[in-house]
Amino acid sequence: MLALAITLLFALAAAAAFLCLVDSGLKARDAYAQLLREAALMRAGYAVQVEARELRVRRGVRAVTAERRAPGLRPLPAPALSPVLVYAAA
Repeated sequence: MLALAITLLFALAAAAAFLCLVDSGLKARDAYAQLLREAALMRAGYAVQVEARELRVRRGVRAVTAERRAPGLRPLPAPALSPVLVYAAA
């Protein structure tokens, strides 16, 4: 019974992987056909206009200020180790 369940799980995973590969192949074929059409238009002397949905708008520049913390919450600087203390500890 366990072997059958494991076999069924592997079969389902293989089917899902196969369907994903088929879907990716179909999308790639369509994208390649569109590139060929655009290349033919460019060879004919036309400029391809980018669709509005493909345009990206940058966000405006905003000032970034350092975060202010209360003096008690600021991290303390690490103390410098002197060679005398390092050798004395060893």
